[in-house]
Amino acid sequence: MTDLLELLVSVGEAGCIYGLVALSYLLVLRPTGIINFAAGEWVGLGAFAGVTLIAQGKLPWIVGLPLAVLAVGLIGWLTERLTIRPLVEGGASVLSPVLALLGMLVVYRESASLIWGVDNMFVPMPFGFGRVEVGPFAGSSQSFFILTITAGVFLLVWLLFEKTVWGKAFEAVALNRMAAALMGINLKLVAAMAFFGGAAVAGVAGLLVAPITSVHFLMGLPLAIKGFTALVIGGVGRVEGALLGGLLLALVEKLTLRYAPIPSGFAIGVPFVMLILFLMLRPGGLLRAKGGD
Repeated sequence: MTDLLELLVSVGEAGCIYGLVALSYLLVLRPTGIINFAAGEWVGLGAFAGVTLIAQGKLPWIVGLPLAVLAVGLIGWLTERLTIRPLVEGGASVLSPVLALLGMLVVYRESASLIWGVDNMFVPMPFGFGRVEVGPFAGSSQSFFILTITAGVFLLVWLLFEKTVWGKAFEAVALNRMAAALMGINLKLVAAMAFFGGAAVAGVAGLLVAPITSVHFLMGLPLAIKGFTALVIGGVGRVEGALLGGLLLALVEKLTLRYAPIPSGFAIGVPFVMLILFLMLRPGGLLRAKGGD
């Protein structure tokens, strides 16, 4: 039983990271209709920002975390302003922004390798390597830190969508861009804020995962795949779906690693298998959009 409870903490830790990446996809996709496959590179930039500010700059986490998130958010805003908006205003096809972001993926990755090099780097844990016990559950301090910060992020985003005018504007644009524009909603501002928010959330994921894994310029792609799979599993219509998808993916992944009678290297295929299954059997995800079937 103790082994299972510790496994559940590990599932929560990984699932929260996957859920944050899925939320980054969702924040961009809902109001713009653009699938941002560069979200994983935003995660990497968040981790590298942590290296610069916390590991090298010796800033405390309480200062370094918001600064890193703000920096990555600004990168997302600049990406929309300089790369996506000219395409949309120029009447480019709906596929063009997706292809442009795939190109930006390469730009982000190569820029990271030039600025920070190709060696593995690390960010110190905010509370050290101590073990924490919460009732029957036990794990590293970083695990519970990830759970706490992720819960806070999802709560804030949920409140944004459910309780604020900005959230209603995002939802209106997601439902019908033309009608939203006729109602006076600034589509350009919504798109800019969507990219800022998506990048900021990805930056949080990168900074949280940095102390438990090495930071390197290739770290974004695996997380991008897992985050997109979590989004498909949970569904693109609900904020909580991103977290649900991340936790379910992490549960299957961890159970496969721990108990399946297959080589551990095969577990890398779990996200692909789940992605294919959900696209075939339930393409809308587990949670339907409000008002959906």
